Amino acid sequence: MEQIQLEAFVRNQSGKGPARSLRRAGNVPAVFYGPETQPRLLYIRKLDLEKIFKKQPRENIFFQLQIKGGEQELSKTAMLKELQRDPVTRAYLHTDFYEISLTKKLDVEVAIRVVGKSPGVEKGGILQEVSRTLEIHCLPADIPHYIEVDVSSLDIGDAIHVQELQLAPGIKVLTDPQVTIVNVVPPVEEKPAGGEAEASGEVEVVAKRGKAKEEA
Repeated sequence: MEQIQLEAFVRNQSGKGPARSLRRAGNVPAVFYGPETQPRLLYIRKLDLEKIFKKQPRENIFFQLQIKGGEQELSKTAMLKELQRDPVTRAYLHTDFYEISLTKKLDVEVAIRVVGKSPGVEKGGILQEVSRTLEIHCLPADIPHYIEVDVSSLDIGDAIHVQELQLAPGIKVLTDPQVTIVNVVPPVEEKPAGGEAEASGEVEVVAKRGKAKEEA
């Protein structure tokens, strides 16, 4: 398991005002916490995060945080728990780091990546990705960046469920085994133009005929 070195700096103030000041200075407010760790207010250099995320996926990556600016410099192993971005500018707003132990198993969500060409799709069927993540339980070193699901055997009407996945030893799946991951459904049949109008017209005619008989 690769651990990315990242410098983090202690901050002593919280709130919107200090956070905005940090961002104007090119930094990103952060929090470091864990099951046996008191939360620490930190900040990260924005350029450092940008360099990392240009090369790495954001899911389930691990950091060796070098925490500076406190009473003593600390080195902590952590995973990225949350990254907040501005919906318009995409600027980094805040990030959370969660301390982990390399000897303790974690519950994490892993992205699903669909690969292969489905024969059903080539016949006109529609591939539906029903589930995009899978929840697993394993050691940090065994967490994959993503889980591949091969659809090259799927015809129209076929599906792949969680229970059919073949994962590496040491990985326990927590998601319900019956959950559908991906399926191929028949193509949608287009109704001929004016079909509904013709049908409704026929109903109206029948109704008029019936009324005429009653009056007679």
